[in-house]
Amino acid sequence: MPSDQPDAAPSAAQLRDALRTIVDPCSIATGIPINLVDMGLIEDVRIENGAVTVTLQLTSPVCMQVANIRDGAESALLAVEGVSSVTTVVDPNSAWSPELVGEGARRQLRRLRPLPTYDWKQGRGEHEGCR
Repeated sequence: MPSDQPDAAPSAAQLRDALRTIVDPCSIATGIPINLVDMGLIEDVRIENGAVTVTLQLTSPVCMQVANIRDGAESALLAVEGVSSVTTVVDPNSAWSPELVGEGARRQLRRLRPLPTYDWKQGRGEHEGCR
């Protein structure tokens, strides 16, 4: 049944889900592609009257993939019903750190590269196995 109400704007969760379809180009080198959201690169997502603004924080201030990240984010978001335009902004003051990587992505990375552990009583270190 048609409605007289205009289409509802997508939620922030729907926008983040769209951004999860875009992989951080640099994560491919690890052997485990990680999407922009789980990589911690999305600082903020807002929508107003169909116009989306995404604030990115990059892993490096000299990120050579920023154009690819922006293009991917814009394409993914423009495919969401209710989005009419997308602006991506890079926060020059952001301080990305590995702690921003999502827990699921972190577990995948640890399976590939276990954290070293150190036994203080024995005075020696080993690699921790998968948990």
